[in-house]
Formats: sequence, C-alpha cells, structure tokens
Amino acid sequence: MDVDGRLFFVDAHWQRIYRWSPEAHDLDIIRDNPLDPVNLAFDKAGNLMVISYGGDGTVYSFRPDSPADQLTLLKPQPATDRQGMSAVLPVGYWRNENDFTQAVPVRKPYQYVSPDGTTFIPAGEDFTTGALYYGTKMSDVLRAFGMAKVTPGHPFYVTDESGEKTYSANVAADGTLSDLKLFAEQGGESVASDIDGNVYIAAGQIFVYAPDGRSLGTIDVPERPIQLVFGGKDGRTLFILARTSLYSVQLKSR
Repeated sequence: MDVDGRLFFVDAHWQRIYRWSPEAHDLDIIRDNPLDPVNLAFDKAGNLMVISYGGDGTVYSFRPDSPADQLTLLKPQPATDRQGMSAVLPVGYWRNENDFTQAVPVRKPYQYVSPDGTTFIPAGEDFTTGALYYGTKMSDVLRAFGMAKVTPGHPFYVTDESGEKTYSANVAADGTLSDLKLFAEQGGESVASDIDGNVYIAAGQIFVYAPDGRSLGTIDVPERPIQLVFGGKDGRTLFILARTSLYSVQLKSR
C-alpha cells in the first residue's frame, strides 16, 4: 500500500506487479519483467521493496513509475537495533514442525534496509543463502502470503496457519517478535487490523474480532481469501486478495 492508499500486489505465476487505484477503479501493471516477485513493502519515500524468489536472498527496490530497467539491489546487512525505523514482517507462518511459539519469536541474523533508510525487512540465513527444503525455498518472507509494517505503540498480529491460531506480539527494535499472546482460536493465511484496532483473520472466510478478542462476526467472500490489506484514502477500505480475484469492503465506523 502506498501513501495514497493504492494497493500493490503480485501475481507470482506471471511475475507481474499490479497497482489498483480504488477511487479511479483503475488497474495498472507496474512491472512484468521476470524478477520473481513474491512479497512487497514500501518505505516512507515511496520506494517499493520487492522480496524475490530468484537467486540467493534477493531483495530489490524501485520507484513504481520509473523505467523498467531502473532498480536497486539491496544487500543483506547484519542485524542490529534500528531505533526510529519501521520493521516489515510476515503476517502469517506455516510451521511443518508445529513449533510456532518456539520458532517464530527468534532474532533474524540479517536485515534488508530500504533506500531511504526508514524501513527494514528482517531475514533468516535460509533466505540469504537460498536454502532449499525438498527442492523448494521455504523461508518465512517467501512462504508468507503477505507482509505488514509494524506500527509503534500497537500490537502486531501474526497468524499460525498450520496451528489455526492468531497471536498478538510486541516487536523489538531489531524486528524480533516477543511476548506472543494467544489472541484468537482462529488462524489462516493472513491477518490485518483496522484503524480502530479491530482484527480481521483470513481463514476460509474473514473472521472479525474486537481489540479485546470478542468475536464481531464474519465477512463472507465468494472465494477463499489469502491476503488482507487496509488502504484507500482514509485507510478504511479492506482489500481482500483471493486466488483469482480482488475484493474490497468499505468500513463506515466502529
């Protein structure tokens, strides 16, 4: 999501990055060159950071309206506390070993820092080395259905897809999750929170919870949602990305 509330998303199969403008109902292809995009994040200056499946630990950045041959390759840096910077983290995990609460709140040894120095993505050694698991790359930043920027002073919500649970957590200055607390006995592909603190969990349908964990109901979607992102000019549009379609819900009030 850029500063104007426009949604950016990836079609990994066709190696395309799209931009959806909700007010104009306009869809643009931002990139369609074969650079294996998987997940996206913006820094404060409007540079788009792209986590790529290609190579060993590939993260690159570009301005959305720049020429296709203009991009910057970001190098992994040793992890350190980055006070005043924003961490971008996966919103969901699948743990084959069912060890979510032990494996997820662990410090990552590397960080990719945005061109403007305001934003960083923590990454494990399995990502930076391109390690394979049964012939497939399985690092957290590649396996997740989406990434989210940490908001200072607010809990970060992360969903355990394999365990079907969602947790709230604090985030340290180096991007490490801590103080995991069970938020809901519901988990799936993605989770997002609105500006009022309500939490939306994509797990077959969309389950909505108040900040205190009370169930507020569900949002039914014609096909299984895999990523949830809030945007629009006022931040009250819930974008729902599914296998073949993009949906949205406009929130009116609490």
